[in-house]
Amino acid sequence: MGKRQFQLSEREIGQLRQQEAQTRQAAELKRLQAVRLYGSGMAVEQIMDIIGCAESSLRGWVQTYKQEGMTGLQLQYDRSAHNASKLTDAQQADLKQRLHQYRPDQVLAAHLRASQRRFWTVKDVQIVVEQWYGVVYEDAGSYRHLLHRCGFSYQRTERVYKSRPSEADIAAFEAELEKK
Repeated sequence: MGKRQFQLSEREIGQLRQQEAQTRQAAELKRLQAVRLYGSGMAVEQIMDIIGCAESSLRGWVQTYKQEGMTGLQLQYDRSAHNASKLTDAQQADLKQRLHQYRPDQVLAAHLRASQRRFWTVKDVQIVVEQWYGVVYEDAGSYRHLLHRCGFSYQRTERVYKSRPSEADIAAFEAELEKK
């Protein structure tokens, strides 16, 4: 096996440690630590065990660090967070106030709404942000980020089977079974 070509200097190790202490993102911390350990000469198998990553991920992070430096190890969806800054703080505050004050059916025509329900969806927010502020984001993650900043949380839809009988029909069926 050949000698490892990638070696970090003491200064680079210090910079990585400093960034590790500052980051609040687990995924970013994982990348920083993996590159620092690899650049310090630790065995790949040990790093994979400590960090909990695949060898291909580790090598990809090292390659990214070589090409882009510390900024390359930042979260990949940083672009979404940057997109979110297209709205000013005042516009975000206004959006929050409007989303809490109105329902989608009160501000959007029926043919424009993504859902006929009372709750805001990412698609509905996309439409109103463009209408109200003239802003269009590249990534749907930016709209989820905006919803989160406005105090909304993600709700998973409940699966409802159309062929399933109603609760009343099920209760009647169970009552009939008990009689027999």
